[in-house]
Amino acid sequence: MIKQLLSQLNFKNIFYNLSLLLAFMTPLSWKISRLIIILLIVTKIVQFDFSKLFQTIRQSKFLIVLLLFLTYQFLTLLWTETPYQESHIFIRSYLLWFIVPVLVSVLDISMVKKLITSFLFGMAVSEMIAYGMYFGFWTIHGHGSDYPSPFMHHTSYSIFMAFTAIILLNRLYASYYTLKEKIIMGIFFTTVTGNLFISQGRIGQLAFAVAILATTLLHFKLRIKTFVSSLVIIAAIFFTAYQVSPMFQQRLQMATQNVNQIKEGDLNSSWGIRVAYLILGEDIIKDNLLFGVGLEDTKKEGMQYLKNNPYHFPQDVINFMHCSYHFHNQFLMTTLQGGLVGLFLLLALFYYLFTLPIKDPELKRLSILFGVIFLVSSISDPFLMYEQTRALFLLFSSLFVAASLQKKEETL
Repeated sequence: MIKQLLSQLNFKNIFYNLSLLLAFMTPLSWKISRLIIILLIVTKIVQFDFSKLFQTIRQSKFLIVLLLFLTYQFLTLLWTETPYQESHIFIRSYLLWFIVPVLVSVLDISMVKKLITSFLFGMAVSEMIAYGMYFGFWTIHGHGSDYPSPFMHHTSYSIFMAFTAIILLNRLYASYYTLKEKIIMGIFFTTVTGNLFISQGRIGQLAFAVAILATTLLHFKLRIKTFVSSLVIIAAIFFTAYQVSPMFQQRLQMATQNVNQIKEGDLNSSWGIRVAYLILGEDIIKDNLLFGVGLEDTKKEGMQYLKNNPYHFPQDVINFMHCSYHFHNQFLMTTLQGGLVGLFLLLALFYYLFTLPIKDPELKRLSILFGVIFLVSSISDPFLMYEQTRALFLLFSSLFVAASLQKKEETL
């Protein structure tokens, strides 16, 4: 009875429609995105086609390293002192990473660009809502023009906007889109870039600047003219943003003030706190160099090292560290949790992302630019731990790996 019922299901259409919905909802709702991820994994289990899943994993070095990274993260629970009752949140979050091999095993190469377009539609909806907040048409969670980030923290939203702008710039540089398509994409690029600079996410703005340089070099090769042209583009965008966005002016002036404070030894600022975490993390890593302190013992270890404040941090910095659950740096967090072994596996993951054998030139460039954005932004925050940016990473990693395997299945 059950086998007969399952045989009548069109799993290909189910996976395709759920994937489209996931791409659309990723910028809009983490809760719905998480539900779709769970549904996709459960559907794969119900389909009971594990031979294809294992074959897909064997074909991709990225997937093999991803599974090694996940396995190692779970192994660190063996030497963590935190009981399971407190670790289950971390465990559940890493279980969601299994969506990557599941998606790769079910996605046709013809679906990849459709899912990227679905993501862009989701970002367009998010952007319209954000502009409505900025111009005072409505508020969300009590925020309006002062904080036009509708569905997530401003730092995470800045990564979404930076990557969206780069998707569009990558397409604008390509030669196989029509003039009408490029005009529409150019308008979208302008509005999403404007949205990026009216928000408070400085790390997204920095990642965007680096990615513009990388995009130009990927399309026009490494020449002095290309390098200078990309710098002119970046300077023009940032100069315009500074002139028209009071928020960007304020955040840029604050960044300059932060740097001056750090030079004077005052770490009581946004960037200063990150420096303090580096100082604190260095000592913890020295004592747990190879295997780290475990998946969820970073805060507990940090509080132990902060006893009696041997680093002479300002009291406001100490108070912040007592409230925060991470060290504001993905590479630092991974090294603290899993030592040099964990850091090696994370860097290997990025290496295989950069070297995916994707034949489609647009997708190949975009996979590199995606990696650039996450590498740069991970210096500021552990974005692979944040719910929304983790979903973004898992979704597009899946798309790029699927493209690299060049599935030859019948298009939908």
